[in-house]
Amino acid sequence: MQLIHKPMTLNKKLLLLPMLLLLAGRAAAQQQLSLDWDAARRLAAANNPSVKAARASMEQAGYDYLAGAGLNYYISNIGLSHSVSRSGVPDSPPGNYSWSAGVSVSENLLNLKAASAVKTSRINKERAESDYRSVSASARQALAAAFADLLFAQKRIEVQKKILSIRAENAKLIRLKYESGMESNGNALYTEALAENSGVSVKKAERQVAVAQRALLEAMGLEGNIQVKANGDISVPAFSLDEARLARALEQSPGIVSAKKTLESAKEKNESARYSAYPTLTASQGYSWSGDTEFPQDPSWRLGLSLNIPIFSGGPTAYVNSLASAKRALAAAEENFKAKRISLASSLRSGYDDYLSAAETAQANVSLLKANEERFKEAQIKYMAGKISFIDLENVEQNFVDSDLNQLDYARAAHSRKLALEQLLGVGVEE
Repeated sequence: MQLIHKPMTLNKKLLLLPMLLLLAGRAAAQQQLSLDWDAARRLAAANNPSVKAARASMEQAGYDYLAGAGLNYYISNIGLSHSVSRSGVPDSPPGNYSWSAGVSVSENLLNLKAASAVKTSRINKERAESDYRSVSASARQALAAAFADLLFAQKRIEVQKKILSIRAENAKLIRLKYESGMESNGNALYTEALAENSGVSVKKAERQVAVAQRALLEAMGLEGNIQVKANGDISVPAFSLDEARLARALEQSPGIVSAKKTLESAKEKNESARYSAYPTLTASQGYSWSGDTEFPQDPSWRLGLSLNIPIFSGGPTAYVNSLASAKRALAAAEENFKAKRISLASSLRSGYDDYLSAAETAQANVSLLKANEERFKEAQIKYMAGKISFIDLENVEQNFVDSDLNQLDYARAAHSRKLALEQLLGVGVEE
């Protein structure tokens, strides 16, 4: 691949001025990148904005669980107080200052609705974790597609240059034969036009590399006009999907886990709706001091139990309709979870069939490419010996060119099918 490089003099200056590079920022410091897949994946995991945002949301859900109804439900509520007051009546001098200080503790002995809120909070945290895995898998798929696009764009330049070389040589040969009276002017013009078009194809392939470079930088979360080279294998990728792996995916893939957590949340909300009619029991105790000084000396204590039985809490129709609504939400979540499993299993099986077809097509075309290349070499010899016509030579040449270009498309299709399967399986950018 012919990448566009800065002049050598500028590169030397940059090497001699590392401090200037640092001051110029990250974009200037990374003008050249040569990456294999693992390096690109690590950069994406560290810099991709979508992955970082999803990771922050997942961490936020964890903090919300610890800060809210999660851990704190099981911890006693403890309070300290220290107050001062002074009172009086109109037209009379105010009374003395009254001070008080105390400590109080309360504990939920029975509150099933609050306990249900704890479980719902935990489920929401786990669902946020599965959502992060889903975003990570999508980011990996986009990254891998961009990386493969650059690999194949680089290879396409090589193929197009080879085609240009073949057609340029043919154009010279046919022109010489025309000038010697052994070929028609039309055939000479035709081969020259083919060579000219091949030159345009080379330029288009070079521009496509630049497009693929920008897409890869975007997928990695990097900014700037950075020249990137992808290093890797463009042969047909290996992939296998047996029933055991399919079964694991139906339990562990991010989409399934998210649907499962939605179902668990619906079940818990259904229970919580029932708990709205249940009584609550709270224990409390406290110790306090009072007096007319800032640090009062007169002690007192209290112990208590509070039983609350809700009667028409929220209104006479609230309980019945809230419970009915929760049951319908649960039924919908159950059907959605079932649909997710059916859809994933079908998509994986169909996707694997598509992958196998693409992989087998690409592998079979390798033999066809070799055969067409050999036929073209033989056709050149026969044409020079006058045993075949120009049309026969051109047909063989076109078959060879088509096979060479098709091989890139077939291999790229196999890569795409594999990436789609990995996204369905939930393979994240960290993997």
